[in-house]
Amino acid sequence: MRPSFFAWAALAIVAASHAQAATPGEICVQDLRAIPGFLLENDTGARQHLAQKGQAYFDQALATASQAASAAPDAAACDAVLENYVGVWRKGHLHIKPGSAVDIAKPAPAQPAASGQAAPSKAPTLQLLSSQTVLLSLPSFRGNHSAAMQALLDTHREALAARPNWILDVRRNGGGSDNTYAPLLQWISSGEMVRVGAEWLSTPANIAGQESVCALLAPGDAACAAFAGQAVAQMRTVQAGEFAPQQPGGTISYLRVDGQTAQRPARVAILVDRDCASSCEEFLLAARQSFHVKLIGRNSYGALDYSNLRLHALPSGVRHLQYATSRSARLPHLQVDLGGIQPDIYLPPPKDEAGRDDEIVRVQRWLEGGTLRRDGA
Repeated sequence: MRPSFFAWAALAIVAASHAQAATPGEICVQDLRAIPGFLLENDTGARQHLAQKGQAYFDQALATASQAASAAPDAAACDAVLENYVGVWRKGHLHIKPGSAVDIAKPAPAQPAASGQAAPSKAPTLQLLSSQTVLLSLPSFRGNHSAAMQALLDTHREALAARPNWILDVRRNGGGSDNTYAPLLQWISSGEMVRVGAEWLSTPANIAGQESVCALLAPGDAACAAFAGQAVAQMRTVQAGEFAPQQPGGTISYLRVDGQTAQRPARVAILVDRDCASSCEEFLLAARQSFHVKLIGRNSYGALDYSNLRLHALPSGVRHLQYATSRSARLPHLQVDLGGIQPDIYLPPPKDEAGRDDEIVRVQRWLEGGTLRRDGA
């Protein structure tokens, strides 16, 4: 393999010796040269990406990025160059994050409102479309919406139980936490689910990342500490550079969904699009195991195979590489990242917001015995 990741690592050492680079371009090149070697040693997907795309592909990408990095006029321009470069390796769950680790871990501020209007809420909402059909809009599975999800299902339990048709709208849902959507599975699951777990890549950097993650993301959180502690314990059961299952019992489990409701919907349509990513895709894999569920729309984004992101400080000290420390045990037989999760029924992308709204109308009509055609005829 020419150049090998050892050669790339040597380049990173040379770059690090010039930590006091005089120009933003020199600092940018220094950080760039540190990335490929680190990825090949520590990121769970990098070696597979190299095997899939070939050495020449990444050599050219590094040469192109080096040219752009050396010309970067400031830190922001460098951030863009490096983000573009890591996107060559993988389109999701691999990023450049400017700032300190503490700043990066802070929750992202709400998007500013357009034209003086309030910023759109990402909380789950419910709308009773008819006596037969209910719409649950689920724009995010972020952990801060977990309580709202449970409260929504509890508050409207009677109305939900009375309607045989459900539409779950996860379009533009960028993911979050599996715990947020867990209460939904009590309603829509057919009973048993097959869960395919993941594996940790054991390296000194990845172990260090697990040991520090809770102090950054959830100080004092006992559940986080337990999860990270188990991760470290599992990583230490294998040699550096090897993969270890996340759970001691292996990677495949057969689970009964606890607390299933007595009156569950007969037909569930999940509206999905290209912006459904990460935990949103994990939800699709779980939900589609039900006999009553159909996925309708477009392929999901494809950012699920490599996860549990951790931070690595780049030589400049002004930015971090955010990379994956686990990989799904579905690989290589069932890859999500290559093309996303396919829907059961394809709908062409709508041209505008009115078209997005019309998809709900069409799906409701279909669930109630009509047609998915735009004209309803």
